Amino acid sequence: MNIISNYPMAKETTFKCGGIAKWFVEVQDLTSFANILKLHTNKLYYILGNGSKTLCNDKGYNGLVISTKKLNNICLENGLVVCECGVNLFALNHFLAENCLKGLEWSQGIPASVGGAVNMNAGSFEYSVGQFVEKVEVFENGECKILNKNQINFGYRFSSLKNFPIFRVWFKFEKGEKSEILDLQNYYFNKKTTSQPMEFGSAGSIFKRKGDIIPAKIIDKLGLKGVKIGGAEISYKHCGFIVNKNNATASDVINLINLIKTTIKNKTGIELEEEIIIME
Repeated sequence: MNIISNYPMAKETTFKCGGIAKWFVEVQDLTSFANILKLHTNKLYYILGNGSKTLCNDKGYNGLVISTKKLNNICLENGLVVCECGVNLFALNHFLAENCLKGLEWSQGIPASVGGAVNMNAGSFEYSVGQFVEKVEVFENGECKILNKNQINFGYRFSSLKNFPIFRVWFKFEKGEKSEILDLQNYYFNKKTTSQPMEFGSAGSIFKRKGDIIPAKIIDKLGLKGVKIGGAEISYKHCGFIVNKNNATASDVINLINLIKTTIKNKTGIELEEEIIIME
């Protein structure tokens, strides 16, 4: 295992900005993942999948970042789809189409890993990943254990797995026609590309919805669309997104997040909650 010092986190997040991690390692298999977690019990570490909901503070991260990108095996096992935590949703959607399994088409275009998506119960178009989870292998107290779906709580952008490193996930999908699955994947992908600023670095929706409260609509109504701080901008295309328009720093993004929260709190009394994680 090659542990790298002073690693630029801008290379590993979809925001394409941020500070330096003191240490960085890309684990090659689940055994090495478990071993490094055992070595870092009670030490500072951060598990990173595809980096699509993560922003590293410009001051950097004074611990070990463990990348799971190489943990990308997928297989069928007793009718279930088994994914290692580093499998990205593009690869999973390709696998499902090839095996004529339907249900996850709405996720095509979400740049997340399976581990991250299950951890935060990622979703879109009124669907969420947790709907399809049968069981999850997690790391707890120095060993791996399997949790069945009735032992896991899923909610809106929430799961009870938040404090557990995820190793593998077992999904259950229904059989379908390959052509219909591909058509739906393309349909949802095209909807995302036409409505979201995918040409710029971002972390998707910055804030969580709360019931009928849709942050993007409030941001738009208050005239914040297009507001910039440094190289960060509230997207014209979808004002629920902050984009890295021109070599933004993490501080630019964080300051813009705080501006939005303060403005909305002062104008409406609504307190927004971030959907992204800021590494500090």
